[in-house]
Amino acid sequence: MSRFRLRIKILLKDRTACICYLISVIVMVCLLIGLKNSSEERSAVPIGLVINDESREAEFLRERIKQTPAVYVYEGELDELNEKLLEGNINSIFIIDEGYGERVRKGETDELVTIISGEDDRMSVIIGDILAGSMLYDICANKSYIAYSSLKDNKLTRDEYYSYIMGLKEDPRFAFTFEIETKSSGKETLKENQITNGMIYKQMIAGMLAMLICLVAFVSCNCFCLEYECGVAGRLKELPCNRISAEAMDFFGIFVYTLPLSIVAGILMSDFRSIVVSIIYLFIISILCMLISKTVKRTESYQLVGAVLVIGLGILGFVSVFAGLIGGPEFLKFTPNAIYIDQVTGF
Repeated sequence: MSRFRLRIKILLKDRTACICYLISVIVMVCLLIGLKNSSEERSAVPIGLVINDESREAEFLRERIKQTPAVYVYEGELDELNEKLLEGNINSIFIIDEGYGERVRKGETDELVTIISGEDDRMSVIIGDILAGSMLYDICANKSYIAYSSLKDNKLTRDEYYSYIMGLKEDPRFAFTFEIETKSSGKETLKENQITNGMIYKQMIAGMLAMLICLVAFVSCNCFCLEYECGVAGRLKELPCNRISAEAMDFFGIFVYTLPLSIVAGILMSDFRSIVVSIIYLFIISILCMLISKTVKRTESYQLVGAVLVIGLGILGFVSVFAGLIGGPEFLKFTPNAIYIDQVTGF
């Protein structure tokens, strides 16, 4: 354990390397968070949403629209969203008109929502139909209550009636069911997981994380070459410690030093499996970098070999993403970064 503590002290004593390590992690985390948010945005149709009504029904509609997977919602004032529309940043603007709640309660269907879109836009009609489904429940519920209240023996207030039909909505006996039958067309079958922008973005993020882990492990192992050149390695051998044990302690010192990065990488991918895969990937890459540094022993040679390793594995990882989409050499699937991307994203 004394060799392990010594290795950690040597790594932490290099303040320049520690500061670069910290800055690179912070910059990469900020960049990857931005990319991750963009992946969620770009995998859906961006729309603007203006709310000119403060009723409960308008708030319900707002929440349903935001929960619709097909759209990514920007909320704001009309002038601000108009600029986004003209710049092409959003597809269309949906305005919940003033008096929306009152008209819905009356069972009216006119002048509820206004849609602003470009002249050549074709998506707003489809998106409008999708979002209309969010309004249909309230409209139908209120229309049915108006019809119910006209009966002579009606006994429920509006709120009681609404609670009653809400119970029906949650009852599985009244749920919509679809019989789906699949038939072969004789052509190539579509994959079960259809490719989306979000999936590609997630793979690219995983590829960047793999490169960062590889880079930090490579830089951390540079200390072994410096020790050989300065003669420190020879003095370390004189310490009362078994050779195999000493090498193992050196390795675990490097591994523990770079471990926080793998944990952060896994957290960025938002699941426990990613943390485990990142740690295993770091373990393998650290062994590889340490073996290269112990073999090469000269800083210039190690940096050259390491740069080729980091860049080469990174390129092969990114190429494997596109090779999986358009077809490519099978061996790309077995490179370390490609395996990391595959295991982290699960595509």
